Amino acid sequence: MSFFDYLPCYILNHSPKIIAAFEMDFLRNLPAFQKAIPQGEKFTMLLQLGWSAELPEVASELKNRLAEAKNAFPEARFIILANAPREVEIIKDFCEVYLASHNAFLDPGRYPVAKIGKRKFDALYIARITPFKRHELAVKIKNLHLIGSYSEKEKEYFTETIAKFPHAVWSQKVPSFFIGRKICEAACGLALSAVEGAMFSCGEYSLCGVPVVNTKNLGGRDTLLPDFAVRYADDTPESAAENVEYYVNNPVDPQEIRNGFLKLALPQKESVQDLVDSIAGKKVYLPHKLNIRCRLLPHTKFLHGIRRK
Repeated sequence: MSFFDYLPCYILNHSPKIIAAFEMDFLRNLPAFQKAIPQGEKFTMLLQLGWSAELPEVASELKNRLAEAKNAFPEARFIILANAPREVEIIKDFCEVYLASHNAFLDPGRYPVAKIGKRKFDALYIARITPFKRHELAVKIKNLHLIGSYSEKEKEYFTETIAKFPHAVWSQKVPSFFIGRKICEAACGLALSAVEGAMFSCGEYSLCGVPVVNTKNLGGRDTLLPDFAVRYADDTPESAAENVEYYVNNPVDPQEIRNGFLKLALPQKESVQDLVDSIAGKKVYLPHKLNIRCRLLPHTKFLHGIRRK
């Protein structure tokens, strides 16, 4: 084990200790957290949802694993940050919960606003190339940019999928600080999965002032999308292409999209800001994405991480 081997979480405040993590990053690593956090220590754990708890099996696993965590850390306070109102209704029966989409914690300063006018691409889809992202719904979109990597376990699926897009531009990876520039090159962004979490890309599209071609879904990505900047396609390639074409021919003012997103997102972020400040007894800085699953500099990990033991 390396000295630089850290658990998947971020310490927002040290005294009193407030920790943020995705729910299953914490719950599935519970034994490791037990080794790293002294027994009996009081702390607050903010758990963001990475997958829809609207699914009964997901909610059941979350409830059971939380019970284990509460038994392991009886002095801790657990708070779930849900992405969708329905998740709040489900979770409130077994845990303290706030409606606070993980997209509400995107730093607006990282995302430029697109310029009005014709774009380089008709559509952009930022998504790992994996079955639940349903790339097949995008095959009839003529002028398309795909951004997304794949796991080695799914290399065969990637090869089969990318072969269906000879007309598209594919970028395996774009550095996070430059992703906004790529978003601004498209007339719209795609969100095609049927189930996942809140999908960071949706918040990123909106902050850049790019409308979204969406599908019906579970996970909460709709919560912060301005209703004037989202269209819902049926689960067919033809419908997805038709809705993309609509935005190519009927652009929406980018600044209005960004403002509409922030109007929905800021109250959710502020509710968590108020909560954290009240626990800490002082103003606490909430970083981009709460610095969860972010590539951090070594000194940041040292100051705000929990090292494995």
